[in-house]
Amino acid sequence: MGKYQALFYPTMLKISGFWAIIFVQLCSFSVVARSEFTWADSSHYRTISNLVYGNAPDHRNELDIYLPKTHGPKTPMIVFIHGGFWSKGGKHQLPKPLIDLLVGQKGYAMASINYRFVKSGANKYPTQMDDVSLALQYISNKADSLGYKKKSFALIGASAGAHLALMYAYANDAQKMTKTVVDIVGPTDLSDAIIRGRQGIADATISYFLGNPDAQAEIAKTSSPLFNLSKKTGVPTVIFHGENDELVDVHQAKNLHAKLLQLGIKTELNLYPNETHEMKKSLADVFIKTATWLEKVYPIR
Repeated sequence: MGKYQALFYPTMLKISGFWAIIFVQLCSFSVVARSEFTWADSSHYRTISNLVYGNAPDHRNELDIYLPKTHGPKTPMIVFIHGGFWSKGGKHQLPKPLIDLLVGQKGYAMASINYRFVKSGANKYPTQMDDVSLALQYISNKADSLGYKKKSFALIGASAGAHLALMYAYANDAQKMTKTVVDIVGPTDLSDAIIRGRQGIADATISYFLGNPDAQAEIAKTSSPLFNLSKKTGVPTVIFHGENDELVDVHQAKNLHAKLLQLGIKTELNLYPNETHEMKKSLADVFIKTATWLEKVYPIR
């Protein structure tokens, strides 16, 4: 086990990148939270599993697609990018209640992608970004045959997946296919002196991901959504963050929101007092507000 991996591996197992134990948490929603959803079972949508979009081993270049009962060339596509320290997790982490809500009830198409994990000596950034770009191009290319809107996405990312979603939208989307990003507890500044200076789990994770422990290195800036965001590259962005996040300090969400406002780009910041990185108590609210945001900025016509 490498130097940086040894530092953060125990926390990876404990936190598991925000979504790994999501299903159990969702199944324990309160009656009040459940009443806010109109639940739809899988009979309301079609699942196409394990589509291969690239050549990476270990199923890391596979994705799943979910199509509503009624769909066609105008059906908007939403793509989910999982979290997990850029080094674990998978497409299975897309929560079923979110599929039920957005696909089964609202009528969106949806996809969830795998990407290659960073590991000792291999797959450092921008490997994951390359995979996201390849997956989104594949999804767009399949639009005509599968029946949804081409060259048009909303991106939903959780934790490390939110970082990748924001980076794709702000720095890698030359075709301007991204119409909005839903950022759930995503890191936005990998050079952040507050986080990197603590020399804890977050600093070790970023050093391992970038392959460079220097917070002042150029890659720490070029890999940060905050520094890639501009009037030209920005898209409407909704942000969800816990105020007691122990991994991604809440000021990262606030700084991104402030820059979006400064640039005149549509944005919304949803902060949750007493919530940590896992956002255990607030997921129902996050899902409902995500659906509301999408209906405003990325509607089904």
